[in-house]
Formats: sequence, C-alpha cells, structure tokens
Amino acid sequence: MRRWPMWLRWLLLIAAVMLVPNLLNFVTKRWFHRGDPLIDSLPLVFLWAWERPEDLRFLQPSEAGIAVLLAHIYMEGEGAPRMERRKQHLLLTPQTPLMAVVRIETKNASGNQAQAMQTVDQLFKVFDDSRLVAAQIDYDAGTLDRPFYASLLQRLRDRLPQRLPLSVTSLASWCDGDRWMKALPVDEAVPMLFRMGPDRDTIRRKLAAGDEFPEPLCQGSLGISTDELLRPPSKWEGRVYLFHPKPWTKEAYEAALKELQ
Repeated sequence: MRRWPMWLRWLLLIAAVMLVPNLLNFVTKRWFHRGDPLIDSLPLVFLWAWERPEDLRFLQPSEAGIAVLLAHIYMEGEGAPRMERRKQHLLLTPQTPLMAVVRIETKNASGNQAQAMQTVDQLFKVFDDSRLVAAQIDYDAGTLDRPFYASLLQRLRDRLPQRLPLSVTSLASWCDGDRWMKALPVDEAVPMLFRMGPDRDTIRRKLAAGDEFPEPLCQGSLGISTDELLRPPSKWEGRVYLFHPKPWTKEAYEAALKELQ
C-alpha cells in the first residue's frame, strides 16, 4: 500500500486542526442553536396599530405585518392588575401577519409575585390565539421594576407555545450600554427611536455612523415614528416597526417606505 510523503501528512494534519473548530462551530450553530424565529419567519416591516380606529385593508399580506395593541394592563400599589381590552375596530386583509401587543402601565406597584402571576394570566388571555404570529409587550419598566418585569417575562415564556415568538419594546438607553436585558427570555427587543430623552442626539449620531447597539437583543429590529423618521443604519437588514401618530393611510405607509429606502 502506497504511503503518503511525510510533508503531505503534516500538511493534512495542520489543515484538520484548523478546519475542525470551524466545522464544529458551524454544526453547533446550525443544529444545536435555536434560531430567532422572528428573524427567520416574520415580515421585515410591521405597522403598529394603536388604540384608535384603523383601516389597514390597503396592506397586502405579503407586504408587511400588523402589530396591533389589543389591551392595556394597569397596576397600582398592592392591587391586582386590571386589563382593558381594545375598544376600537381594526380592519385588515385576511392572512395578514398579526402580532398582538399589550401595553403595561404601573403606578407605585409593589411588583410582588402575586401581581406577576395575575399579570401573566391576563397576558395569556390575549396571546392564546392561534391566529397570532408573535406576541409583544410594551412596558417602560423603571429601574426598580426590572426584577418584577424579568420574573413576569419568564413566567409568560414558560406558558406560551414555543411557536410564538416573544417581543418587547425597549427604551433606546436600555440597548446602549445598559445591559440589564441580556438574560431576558425574549426573542427580540425593539429600541424605540422616537420620543427619546436626553440620549437622543448621541444615539442618533451612533446610528448615522453605522454603529449598532451593544445589546444583542436590540440588533435585529428598530422602532421608528413617521413624524420623527430616522433612517436605519447603512446596510440595515433587520426588522422595522413603524408608528404613525394618526390613523394609517396608504399614502402615509408608502411615504414612510420611500423615506426608509
């Protein structure tokens, strides 16, 4: 049997040492790492439909999805959370991808475990719908509210079906150096790039320069308002959520897309 020259055997050994880690890394990512279902399967554009009458029948299912505010949850002091369902109509084309949004507002809430469990019960009533492609929570949690919010999200994730991605809105400051979200059991955090506070100009400059947020959860989506339209970073390939301060029209939607492009 013919034997390979020593130099060739050494060359093959070196190549194997160099290639095996990369191959293992590829296999691990491909087969053992759960991909982000939002990025993989959902539209790259969502229109937020807030608490007002909305007629979005101009939107074709293949164009974009609708993130519709379906309920508010209010908490105060030691009291149980109170939920108010959407009261305004939403008209849409059948088969349009639909994401359910719930807004949480608290006032001196204790954030105890009973409130967390009761809030999850309320959220589950909204999100337990087979027509939904995702669920989203909008909550401007204060610093003291963060442990409560993290506990709430973990309880909710445990109850939601795995097929349903969980999204949260995020203050832009949470994504820019404030890393408290890194352990949250969510698929994405949407940085709200409008109605920003003192960090507004700094964050806008970073994005204009093509920088991304250091928080990984915030690197796949952006929230933008049509009255403060901010162009995404160059070569942006992530998801964009569009907010309109008035009821949506086809003209407003097309103008926002034109600006983004």
